[in-house]
Amino acid sequence: MTRRLSIFTGAGISAESGVPTFRSGPDALWENHRVEDVCHIDTFERNYELVHRFYNARRTALVGVEPNLAHRAIADLQRTFPGRVRLMTTNVDDLHERAGSNEVRHIHGTLLEMLDLDSGQTQPLAYEAFDYAGTPGRYKPNVVFFGEAAPVYAELFERMDSLDGDDMVLVVGSSELVLPFCQLAWRGSLGRARILYVDPCAESPYGELRPQPYHRHYRLPATEALAENGELFAEIRAWLSNGA
Repeated sequence: MTRRLSIFTGAGISAESGVPTFRSGPDALWENHRVEDVCHIDTFERNYELVHRFYNARRTALVGVEPNLAHRAIADLQRTFPGRVRLMTTNVDDLHERAGSNEVRHIHGTLLEMLDLDSGQTQPLAYEAFDYAGTPGRYKPNVVFFGEAAPVYAELFERMDSLDGDDMVLVVGSSELVLPFCQLAWRGSLGRARILYVDPCAESPYGELRPQPYHRHYRLPATEALAENGELFAEIRAWLSNGA
């Protein structure tokens, strides 16, 4: 069988490019905004202007950030092993695409689309503020809010359940709090897939759980762990090369 690599990335990879995370760090967005005010479907209509101001700021801020070495390393793997490296991310920025990745699946949507609530259609946006006051109709940033369904979850779970001994799983920059990628992959593959977890936190997010749902925890920032001359990048390339 042909070996495959499934990559799942979270806020930590984009934080190294200067994108604020929602949950951790001195600039964490939830330190200055209540989740229920700006990211909950039950309060969206009531806080329509506030929500759009919040996401307009997130979108326009993307102009000032660039993909980092980790984004580019993942794109390089996709180019080197076409069709065998699948990428899913909880991030709503476009840094993977700008680094050259293809077929990126955004689990929680994207800042660069607006959803027309009347038609259900989406429209692309550049790195600009959406004119919510001057645009007829009701529009929502095309990101998944708390309290609403995440359509891509079904695809995510299907992918996890399809993993086996020919699969390697790389989880980068995920706190594992909202979506425990490592645990999902471990259970889906019955422990057969090789699971590698990259996060600089010294402690495991799974505490004292035994066994830990990964084979190795690289306690490094994503840009260090995925450096071209690093141990992890070499291991991934060798594993894919030997299973063509």
